Amino acid sequence: MGIQEYRLVKEYLIKIPHDADLLLAIKEAAIRLGVNSGTINVIGALKKAALNYYLQDKKTYQTLHFDQPMEIASGIGNVAMKDGDTIVHVHLVLADKDGRAFGGHLAEGSRVFAGEVWLRALSPAMQRKFDPQTGLNLFDI
Repeated sequence: MGIQEYRLVKEYLIKIPHDADLLLAIKEAAIRLGVNSGTINVIGALKKAALNYYLQDKKTYQTLHFDQPMEIASGIGNVAMKDGDTIVHVHLVLADKDGRAFGGHLAEGSRVFAGEVWLRALSPAMQRKFDPQTGLNLFDI
């Protein structure tokens, strides 16, 4: 297996609007900026959140809903393409007011209180492809 190299093309700092859907706002920014491949860091806070947890045995996602303010303790992810569509894949660790942490895949429905994203564009574009063993759309490297 050969090593695939990616080079950093551009970097962007993005302020996500108050009350925006975090996942959709990141995707919209990536499309607007022409980023087909990249890495993401996210910080901020959410008014409410939705995280997906992948059930490996069932090869399906379970959505966890948090109808309360949550701090984004850590957010990391990537941008890639699948069948011509921009795919934003972000893992978040959220903390509640008591410091309890919850983690998973960022899902639609996470409303921003304050959000900042560092988006680093890479080249060439990364592609995702369905992997039957895991049931996931993984990098096609």
